[in-house]
Amino acid sequence: MTEPIVRVLREKIKASEHVGVTEEGREARGISFRDYMDVCLYDPLHGYYSGGKARVGREGDFYTSSYIGEAFSECLTRRLAELADEHFGGEEPVRVIDWGGGTGWLAAQLLSAWEAGGERRFELTVVDGNPSHREQAVRSLEPHIGQGRAFVLSPEEAEGRDWSRCCVIVIGNELLDAMPVHRVVRKEGQLREWGVSWDELHCRLIPCLLELPAWLAERMDRDRILVREGQTAEVGADAGRWLAKLASSLGRALLVFIDYGDESEELTAEHRMNGTLVCYRNHIARDNPLEAPGEQDLTAHVNFTGLRAAAREAGLKELWYGTQLRFLMESGVLRSLVPLSSADPFHPDARRNRAIRQLLLSDAMSELFKVQIFRKGLAE
Repeated sequence: MTEPIVRVLREKIKASEHVGVTEEGREARGISFRDYMDVCLYDPLHGYYSGGKARVGREGDFYTSSYIGEAFSECLTRRLAELADEHFGGEEPVRVIDWGGGTGWLAAQLLSAWEAGGERRFELTVVDGNPSHREQAVRSLEPHIGQGRAFVLSPEEAEGRDWSRCCVIVIGNELLDAMPVHRVVRKEGQLREWGVSWDELHCRLIPCLLELPAWLAERMDRDRILVREGQTAEVGADAGRWLAKLASSLGRALLVFIDYGDESEELTAEHRMNGTLVCYRNHIARDNPLEAPGEQDLTAHVNFTGLRAAAREAGLKELWYGTQLRFLMESGVLRSLVPLSSADPFHPDARRNRAIRQLLLSDAMSELFKVQIFRKGLAE
């Protein structure tokens, strides 16, 4: 391995104060898997999400719900308008922030749908850390940007804004699963943290076991993460910290998170002995996170037990939680089905109905994906 990102990882490992134990039983310097994942995904020059390549849609390594068809955005358009009516009133301007909004695909669909329905109170900001995504978002949203109804920001720019004086709806569509996670394992009765070390002899990255920090053990207790002997599980501390920071910048706000994940009990069930971490490259799932650092997506299921605990500590109140299927049904997805006027399976109406069925099928996204809505500064 001689790639630039590997050199970054090697230097980080060499500078680490942590000493772990490799699979061969020897001591070696190592970094936590969380720090390894952070470099792989977010290194400013070589990270998967920061390197300038498109990472979603046909050109990327994965699709999000918003790429499957217009039905998802139509449901979200209706639900957000209903939420705004209920919690902000029908006239107040609402700033929608699509955090991790990628190329602006979903944002453009939302704004176009609102515009077609005569809805003018919403303005939308796409926040994304990938420069290529931001460039594409500017192109996708160009008509709306010209009207002053759309904006595209980097995370650093967004975090510097004061959102507390306006009504805000934050959308996080497959955002939290892209945040680095700690990985823990129980070996011989003791909890350890998975780390990454460097094998100088074979010039490769290798796993190692590190001591479990006390704060991480406390976080596991809070989130009710119980690990069996020989089992690996993820702890999404970064998602909780990010949520707390975001919440502190908001006044009257709703936060809508759509992601794949579950409760701690399910994520640490007996059939999940290896955790939920998955790697994606060219739309193919892989199982070796130490392979091709910076060139494959690393993602883990969102722990909604832990997310709610972090939200409570940040002063957020839970408003709604359920499967994406239930969310879509309650948001009127069946109204998006259209009568077929042709037997042609490639007719736009047939394609549209197939996309809706794909959203609703239990073996696709609808049951695995959950929707979590929080509120802040709003009356019961």
